[in-house]
Amino acid sequence: MTSQGSLASGITTDDLAKVSRTRVFFGHQSVGMNVLEGVPAAYTAQGMTAPPIEQESARPSTDSGFITHAFIGENEKPLLKIQDFDARMRSGIGQQVDVAMMKLCYIDIRSDTDTGALFATYRETMAGLQRDFPDVTFVYVTVPLMTERGQLSRLKGLLTRSGRYGPEENVARERLNALIRREYAGGHLFDLAAIESTTPDGSRATGTYEGQPYYRLHDGYASDSGHLNRLGARAAATGWLTAIAQASPR
Repeated sequence: MTSQGSLASGITTDDLAKVSRTRVFFGHQSVGMNVLEGVPAAYTAQGMTAPPIEQESARPSTDSGFITHAFIGENEKPLLKIQDFDARMRSGIGQQVDVAMMKLCYIDIRSDTDTGALFATYRETMAGLQRDFPDVTFVYVTVPLMTERGQLSRLKGLLTRSGRYGPEENVARERLNALIRREYAGGHLFDLAAIESTTPDGSRATGTYEGQPYYRLHDGYASDSGHLNRLGARAAATGWLTAIAQASPR
């Protein structure tokens, strides 16, 4: 298992300025909001003002930098999220941005998910978008993780209907993330899972389930079993901004 947790180690003022000049579209759900919530702090720490962050409604008309985002698809339906991202890019936003990416959520992946088939759809869809929008740089994103706290909930009979709280779900997420890392190694990759599982001292939050190794969300970054607290959001946002700066043509 490879580590790209160093993405969250810091960002330069030059990179932040580059992001501020870049037109960005981000399709996501709730963990994506955690990432966006960490962006202003990354700028404030360098004495800078963050670019505007707005939910997609009216099409941006400015040529200056912005971050527009949308809640794509529906949780627990990863194929719908991929389809929605594709549709939004093709409905006009693809002609208006420099960098685009979409993120699946931890809740989209369960132990019985056919990660190979899901990845094949993701790869095919993103390749089609890159072909049809050659002026847009696409950043590929690993699936976020969960802590082990959910196992305690399971023992207490508090497992939610969606059933995404056991270590076997993080094993499945790792299977998908390994495919994403392998396919896009050396390219534009935002390895959110690596950031979430890399502690501030550089160690990794890991586990093993039935002989299968996996990464998990570091407890110190978690506000609950799957979402990010302020520290985790700051780490994720720093990695996200770094990935955008590396992808930006501006």
